[in-house]
This record gives sequence, C-alpha cells and structure tokens, in this order.
Amino acid sequence: MSVLRPATAATDAHDCAAAARTRAAARHLVRSEDLEEVLAVAAAAIGEVLAGEAVLRVRTTQHDLHASASGVLPPSALSALARTVLGSPADVDGVAAPSEAASASADGSAPPREAAGVLLESSGGHATCRVWVGVTKPPREGAPEHTVAELLLHCLAQSVDRIVTVDKVRQTEANLERAVESHRLVGQAMGILIERHRITSEEAFEVLRRASQDHNVKLREVARRVIETGAEPDEVV
Repeated sequence: MSVLRPATAATDAHDCAAAARTRAAARHLVRSEDLEEVLAVAAAAIGEVLAGEAVLRVRTTQHDLHASASGVLPPSALSALARTVLGSPADVDGVAAPSEAASASADGSAPPREAAGVLLESSGGHATCRVWVGVTKPPREGAPEHTVAELLLHCLAQSVDRIVTVDKVRQTEANLERAVESHRLVGQAMGILIERHRITSEEAFEVLRRASQDHNVKLREVARRVIETGAEPDEVV
C-alpha cells in the first residue's frame, strides 16, 4: 500500500491539473474575441482531453479555416487522412462515421494503423466546427473524455458565432461612420460652392457629382479635396 499511495496521489494531481486546464480553456473560448486564438486553444484542449493531436475545420459564410494547437494551418499542411476525414460528407446525425472516414485516404490505399480516431462536429448559427483527433484507442461514445471534448467543440462553435456577430456589428458601425463622414464632407464642399458661385444646394451637389462621375473619383474624395485646396471640383480630380 505504501508503494501505491504516491502513485495514486500523483495520478489524482495530474487529473486535477488537466481538469483545471480544460476549465481554463473553456473560459477562454467564452471570452476571447480573436478567431485564430480560439481555434488554437480549442484544438489544444480537445487534443489533451482525448490524448491525441486535434485538427479542426471551421466553416462560416466568410471563412473555411483549418487549425491545430499551433494555430491556423493551410489545408496542404494536414495529413491526407485529416483532409479526408474533415472534408468527408456528414451522416444522418451530422457527423461523418469515424469507421468510414478513417478507412479512406487520398489515394484510395488502405489506411495506416493510426487511422483510428475520434470525429466530432458541432454547429452554431454562423459556424460549423469539426474536429478529428487521431488516437490509438478511441474512447467510447458517452465516456467522460468524449463528452468533455464534445462540450469544448460546442463552446468553440458558440465562440465563433459570437466573434462573427461582433465583426459584423463592427463592420456595420464602420460603414455608418464612413457614411456620416461622407455626409459631413459633401455638405461642407457644397457650402463652399454655394457661397462662391451663389448657386442652390441642388446645383452645388450636381457639380460635385458630375466631377466624381467624369473622373471616376468617389464623391467624398472630391469633396475632401475641394475643402482642403479650395479649388473647383474639376480641378482637384
């Protein structure tokens, strides 16, 4: 007994440390706003939980990214097996059958012995996330480590959804800010032309618009140059 106790204590300590790292990774996924960072964190955490090397594929309307614990990867950096599994069609449950996916390879040859692994998929409103972890002895479905890996992948899908939504909001805000700035610049340039030529606001706008179209320069840029130089619209383009 005296021999077993230190080993048991060491094992318990290792399990506690692993659980703490998993919780930290989950919290990071919930909070981070960096897409590349969350992909690497998720790959590292899922790989640790399943005791293998995890490779992710995340698809949104704007992106189709692959990543491992080291970060975002080009598809060419993946093994033929990983590319095959991550790109395989889904079955009725939305996840490619590991036995079928693992049996395929890019050249149709027999899969290597290490082809055994775990394939999981989770989808959100904007993202579909799939992970492949090559392991010698995959855990059974419903095993604690399998469930934790599924939860981490679900956290990743939700995190990508949040990041994509935030990016869209930011892009919308940026577009609004540019529109407001354009409105301000065009209004000031019109004021200069109205005062200088004693014309109406409609006529002043038409002068700016015509210069923009004739010289293929954005209206706000024509207005900015008129304001900065004091020259006529046709002279600044």
